[in-house]
Amino acid sequence: MRPKVECFWIRNTDRTLPRLCRASGRVALLPLASIESHGPHLPLGSDPLGLDYVLKKVAARETVAILPTLPYSYVADARMLPGAVHIRTDLLEGLVENICDEAARNGFDKIALVHGHGGNVTLDLGFMRRQLEREKPYFLYSVPVFAGRGEAIMGLMETRELGHACEFETSLNLAACPELVDLAVLKGRTFPTYKALEVGPAHTPVGWVVEHPEMAVGRPQKGTRAKGEKVAELWAQGLIDQIRLIKRDRRGPAV
Repeated sequence: MRPKVECFWIRNTDRTLPRLCRASGRVALLPLASIESHGPHLPLGSDPLGLDYVLKKVAARETVAILPTLPYSYVADARMLPGAVHIRTDLLEGLVENICDEAARNGFDKIALVHGHGGNVTLDLGFMRRQLEREKPYFLYSVPVFAGRGEAIMGLMETRELGHACEFETSLNLAACPELVDLAVLKGRTFPTYKALEVGPAHTPVGWVVEHPEMAVGRPQKGTRAKGEKVAELWAQGLIDQIRLIKRDRRGPAV
């Protein structure tokens, strides 16, 4: 059943937002994405465009406040190719904290960071701990890419080499913004994984781009709009399930 209130924050008025706050159980989503190269065939904004497409499906079936997607993120390693917009970590964390504070000032006491960019997840773990230290009047949740439906989504794919501008991300963009996808430019080109750095178990900030210097993985040509619709549906249902759990959660905020 379609929610009876407008879920997208910026489509509300000062009169209707309090109604949304009550109807949502005081739960707000802050979607986080990125702007960076997604190979020669996908738009730089693949992450926010795909995530917004999924969120429209969520808003049609579950009442929750959805803040505007923040398209900027930590993409320092992506600056080797044109198009990346990297936000320094201290500025990014300050901005996300400021947005959460403002959502709380408007009455929302449960705020979920919804990730549409895999590189955000490690960044936000430290951020969430810092908010606990600061004793905020709201409780934070962090929902990873695919919202727990990753295994089912990967099961839809024909190829196993996945991760960025690949079969699944090409599929999602074919569903979300087909006019911006140009598979013809690839001319059959695929994107292998290159040799990793020889540093043993140590982590480095450039490990991923060393293995994927073209910011694309595998065989994007296997992507289809039909697969993209299934990806979006699975992801949306994962988010809806997550939102319902958050609405029921009392133990986290109590602790």
